[in-house]
Amino acid sequence: MPQRRIDLNELAKRVRRRGLLRALAERPQRPPPLAPAEPIAPPPAPLAPKQDSQDTDEFEAISVVGGRLARCRLSAAAVITGLADLPAIGVGGQVIDVALLRMRVRRPEGDFECCVRQHVPREIRAVMAPGAGVMVLAHENDRAVAVVDWTATGEWIGAKLTFPMAEQQYDWPPREEWPEAGEIEVYDIDGHHEELDERRVTWGLASADLVSLTPLRSRVDQRDEWQIALRFNDGGTVSVRDRVPLLALARLRMGNESRVGAPIDVLVSRDGEVAVDWEATLRHPELRSSR
Repeated sequence: MPQRRIDLNELAKRVRRRGLLRALAERPQRPPPLAPAEPIAPPPAPLAPKQDSQDTDEFEAISVVGGRLARCRLSAAAVITGLADLPAIGVGGQVIDVALLRMRVRRPEGDFECCVRQHVPREIRAVMAPGAGVMVLAHENDRAVAVVDWTATGEWIGAKLTFPMAEQQYDWPPREEWPEAGEIEVYDIDGHHEELDERRVTWGLASADLVSLTPLRSRVDQRDEWQIALRFNDGGTVSVRDRVPLLALARLRMGNESRVGAPIDVLVSRDGEVAVDWEATLRHPELRSSR
């Protein structure tokens, strides 16, 4: 026989009315019959996790990149015809420095132009300029797709180059996004380039010499910030805080030593505010060739 459950509240009332022994001997009052239970609907099926459209696009992009890379099997020589310094990209918590490399690739059927987004090894960054030769792996069929083969390039020039292997570093932008032939350009985000264009119209152009570059522990819009000390021709000095493109930094700082006296083109407002024009600075011949 199943054990009878005692309602302690009811028991306490009976104890107060009749005493403990008589209360224990009495049967509890039967509760009114319960109404028939309504059928319980089955729980809804668990919803599938919502997939972020950005994650989907990134996965598809990586799949396309992987497919293209797998068919880049044709080893060929190429000449860099234009460069663009880009903000770094984030890949799984890792930061990868990248640039756009416009190239003329010597395929068996002729020379063809293409442009790839790719990391440039720090060991060779200071001498990368239009006219530099590299080895590439070109796509079997698509003449617009090729990647720089840094291993073969390093063997060709007798240097060991270090570089990441992440597929996310690669991209092949449309032609309207290629850097101009013969130029080293600086691409930016968050309106920095538009602001610089406005200053080129309303501010005055001046030249200064580099005194020092001091790293700061901060990043703005995917570039490291530096404290830059400059000296003008009249002897005046100024210190500005700015994000330095890697293609410029490689030419202005060797290890921990700044290249004192390197020419820097700046823009100066009527109020004396100073901003570095990095594209104009990179046009100086002494900053485009090997030292």
